[in-house]
Amino acid sequence: MKALFAACALLLVVLCGCSRQSEAPAVAVRHIADPAPFLSQTDCFAPWPTYDAWMDRIKARNAWWKPKMLLLPFLFPREDFERGQQQLECSAITYESDGLTIYGWMVVPKGKPGSKYPVLIYNRGGNGSFGALEFPLLLTNVFPYAENGFIVLASQYRGMRETDPRRFGTDQFGGDDVRDVTRLIDLARQLPKADPHEIFMLGVSRGGMMTFMAARQTRDIKAVAVISGVSDLERELQFRPEMEQVYLERIPGYPADKTRVLAERSVLVWAENLPADMPVLLLHGDKDERVSVANGTRLHQRLDQLKRPNRLIVYPGDDHFLSHHRKEAIEEVVRWFRAAMAKDAARGDPDGASNPAMR
Repeated sequence: MKALFAACALLLVVLCGCSRQSEAPAVAVRHIADPAPFLSQTDCFAPWPTYDAWMDRIKARNAWWKPKMLLLPFLFPREDFERGQQQLECSAITYESDGLTIYGWMVVPKGKPGSKYPVLIYNRGGNGSFGALEFPLLLTNVFPYAENGFIVLASQYRGMRETDPRRFGTDQFGGDDVRDVTRLIDLARQLPKADPHEIFMLGVSRGGMMTFMAARQTRDIKAVAVISGVSDLERELQFRPEMEQVYLERIPGYPADKTRVLAERSVLVWAENLPADMPVLLLHGDKDERVSVANGTRLHQRLDQLKRPNRLIVYPGDDHFLSHHRKEAIEEVVRWFRAAMAKDAARGDPDGASNPAMR
């Protein structure tokens, strides 16, 4: 039943047209007067100020008798929407990266005035506009981390809007688009509620590749977690050969230099270049039909060989989206990041001071 809900949720994300970033909303949005450090910032709840208004928007776009419509209250409960609205500030943002306009999201705990929060950079899966973070996915996959006391920044990556490459760029699937992720680290430091010493990163599916590639370039990420990530792109083609079409369309220099460009995107090839003290959490379902669980197993073994702090959690019978263990997976990720903060606090690291907002 959970798997059915997950499948229906994905259909709704595609069909309901309820993303603030896919099209102009039917009602005026509230623009933030001073969006700095972003190019623009708008309230993501503005198009549907109530749960009922959001449901009405979805229903207006879909026949009421379709099975997925009957599951709406179960897929997206009223209490989740209203709790997010009460506890969080959610914004659709655009920001500059390499002179391009990049779309993304920011979710911030409301909290007490003067509170500082750790930052979690959330790297989505998919490519181009496929798999873009829509509001329903924010509600289910992003809000829980903000409710646990993190400022969450999420990039849609360059090329999410494929209409004007000169303005929005093109998705290179682990090429220049990695800078859209590392750029968020710079921007996070300018946020008044952000603790600049507490930067974490979570990658899902393709986002796992982005996470490791970003972590290789900086020492500013305290810990990472990856859900259903690919660690060896070339070997993974044996498991899912249809991904070669994505590589052909997205990756510059493919297929002329296939082995090299895929190796550049494969953490298993250069795991020793990751920060030696950065804890890595890997989560995977052993029935994942999109990314083989062997990616997690091999990377876990390699990190063990390198004596790097890491943990692998394999969920029996679960899929690419961890549909049966989504809540447990979120709890594991939060626990992993909090443990990294606690470790720094225990050893008196001035960059890892205890954060009262997290207690």
